[in-house]
Amino acid sequence: MAQKPPITILPPSGGPPLAIVLSEATTPESRSRCFKLASTAFGKSLTPDQYVEREAQLDQHPLTRDGGWRFWYLAAADEPEHVLAMCKTMHRDLLVRDARGGGAARREQGYCIASVVTDAAYRGLGLAPVLLKNVAEWMDGPGGATASILYSDIGEFYVSKGWDLLPALQSTLSVPSTLPQPPPPLPQTRPLTDADLPALCARDIDNLTQQFSQQQQQQQPSSDDDDHHHHHHTLATVLPTADIISWQQQRADYMSAAALGDGQKEAPLPEVKGSVCESAGAWVYWYHDVAARRLMIQRVVQLRDDQNEALARLFLDALEEAARWGLAGVVAWNPSAEVRGAMEWVAGECGIEVLHEKREVTEVPCIRWRNGEKRQATVTSVEFYGWS
Repeated sequence: MAQKPPITILPPSGGPPLAIVLSEATTPESRSRCFKLASTAFGKSLTPDQYVEREAQLDQHPLTRDGGWRFWYLAAADEPEHVLAMCKTMHRDLLVRDARGGGAARREQGYCIASVVTDAAYRGLGLAPVLLKNVAEWMDGPGGATASILYSDIGEFYVSKGWDLLPALQSTLSVPSTLPQPPPPLPQTRPLTDADLPALCARDIDNLTQQFSQQQQQQQPSSDDDDHHHHHHTLATVLPTADIISWQQQRADYMSAAALGDGQKEAPLPEVKGSVCESAGAWVYWYHDVAARRLMIQRVVQLRDDQNEALARLFLDALEEAARWGLAGVVAWNPSAEVRGAMEWVAGECGIEVLHEKREVTEVPCIRWRNGEKRQATVTSVEFYGWS
């Protein structure tokens, strides 16, 4: 982004105007300053040095290196090394089907906005809206974004800035003190490791693309009104690529090392990253959130319908993994009816609770389309893998 002229902020309290400049953090020094500010809001379970170290390590991951994530900040015009507010944009591959290209599904550029934070001493001046407005202009223009997504504890704030809320449902299985043996009729599964990710993610993406195409064929309009709705409706999802899945898991590995090792990086780390039921064409990826004592289900994949027994077995495996690492719950975001049913069956078999709820004030997903356009849209697979 080219350097813009200073922006003048008039404090609501009537104090002296504040001249600020928008910059992109492209050097190790400027990024480190952004990391340190972000650590004040998002590094509660890490020391500031650990937070900076984690971000520097993630910077080398295939998803984020070479411009895969970019850091934007506001600084005082007369003190350009003082980061007043910052955020980052992270690459997302989108699958989109709309009226363009005859309604065929296609890949588009997207972003996840994360780590939006303002220096505590400068809050209440409207810096975050100024920052987001300028970053949105970059995404709409040079960034080439069809859409961007963020996850926030203040979703209504972003709605007021032109974002739309996405579904924020979740289901949580409590982890029992002892686990029963899987009933004999349930299919066999095997552990999923890092080596499985490229092939499984490729199969998943191929299946999603086919589903988008099939829905387009099935929704041929039967009247002029239907034709108008059909050609103005957008179907979209964030693609669950191997890079996005493994980036989250590398982040989890660092967090686990910090929590389990008590500063000693030799602590054993979780090696199992999910579970696969080959016979049913179903699998799950998971993310060890040790600090919050929860096993997050990154994504549930079903290549075929009516695989309820396989789903139940996969969630039993997830409970076993959570128990192994002392986690209190297994959490799935926006589970399908089949996944909810499988979780309820597991809860009944294990004599545990399953809680279905809506997230109102934590990790609420929001979407913004290019140029702030309002679309009739269905965003599918709003699962944990899209979070950053």
